[in-house]
Amino acid sequence: MRYRQTFAPTADLSFRRLPARIKKEFDEAFCLLAEDPTGSRLGLDAHQLYGYRNVWTLRIPPFRGVYVVDGHELVWIIFGARESVYTQLHALLPPDRRYVSGDRRVRR
Repeated sequence: MRYRQTFAPTADLSFRRLPARIKKEFDEAFCLLAEDPTGSRLGLDAHQLYGYRNVWTLRIPPFRGVYVVDGHELVWIIFGARESVYTQLHALLPPDRRYVSGDRRVRR
């Protein structure tokens, strides 16, 4: 079963800003993720993000691509450098955590 892949407007814009070499690596990964969105069997560095439901990240150092698995569809949310992509993601999709830590420090 192949997963259909779409880009949110934020992903479209952020993907265009990536270096050409990184875009090529993401393009290769898109084909593999269409078969298995977890990437676990494909040798890709993909994992589910803590605090989110069905939100995954694909690592192509030093960049990340964040996507949502929705049924048989992958929706790419954002691409960018590790240092900024998660901050931007939290602004777009606030985490839906089931458990709140006793530690109330805010990390930036």
